[in-house]
Amino acid sequence: MSESFFSSLVSTLNPGQKCRVAVPLANDDACAYAICHAVKTGILQATLIGDTEQIKTMYGEIARHEMVRIINETDEKKACAIAVREVREGRCDILMKGMVATSTLLKAVLNTNEGLRKNPILSHLTFFEFPGQPGLKILTDAAMCIAPDEETLIKEIDNAVEAYAMFADHAPKVALLAANEKVSEKVPSTVLGDKVAKALAGRQNMIVEGPISFDLAVSRESAEIKKYHGKIQGNADIFVVPRLDTGNAFYKALQYYVKAAMGGLVYGASCPVVLTSRADDNSTKFNSLLLGIVLWQRSTGKENNSQTRN
Repeated sequence: MSESFFSSLVSTLNPGQKCRVAVPLANDDACAYAICHAVKTGILQATLIGDTEQIKTMYGEIARHEMVRIINETDEKKACAIAVREVREGRCDILMKGMVATSTLLKAVLNTNEGLRKNPILSHLTFFEFPGQPGLKILTDAAMCIAPDEETLIKEIDNAVEAYAMFADHAPKVALLAANEKVSEKVPSTVLGDKVAKALAGRQNMIVEGPISFDLAVSRESAEIKKYHGKIQGNADIFVVPRLDTGNAFYKALQYYVKAAMGGLVYGASCPVVLTSRADDNSTKFNSLLLGIVLWQRSTGKENNSQTRN
């Protein structure tokens, strides 16, 4: 059996290119495990922003590690602004959400004058593997885009495909999920899926199909039984949901029922923004941070290669 996606990530890291993370209000159990494990593993430097004494208590010996810096700031907005400034001014490379509201952190990231906007929109990407089926899959969006219109959904897909290209050398198969494949005004997701699939039909960097039901996107047997003749035959790489509530249910099903290996982050800023939840297990927390580190290394490598060619 092929090595799983997440288990192979650490071995692909460049040990000479250590990533530096900034964490606003780092006195947060949801990210402390991931930070401590990554620092011990030797793949991370951390700038922890928050209540100094709480951080020292929570992180123990890691708070005194030579690869860790602490900035005392307990105000949520100020802590987020400091974290973004650390990245913008080159002292840190990626962000990780601490004990702050996602909206507060993203407001700092998207600040017109002092933020880190890169792509037209930011969206949440869940990287995962189905148990027993090694291979990267991406779900978008389970946390940010509530009810995307056609234009927003296309930008979500652009983010997902751009991120997928950091790990694969083939055009991903993108499934625009809906209840069925028949386009009907009574089922808005089918109309949206049809419009987006047609709009992206000419793209060379992706294969897009929709509307398509989940079973056809993941099961070749289902496609054969239903005599479905689309380009996706149970082998979708990227799953695109029409609404956040669908994506959130998908995410929770992967987490609680499927027990999938997974990690998530916000994509579209000039650096990865790692998000973890208190409900995530420790492996998901570490996977999320690891994804941020790998994406940063690979995007930096691409930029350097591009500059060399120019």
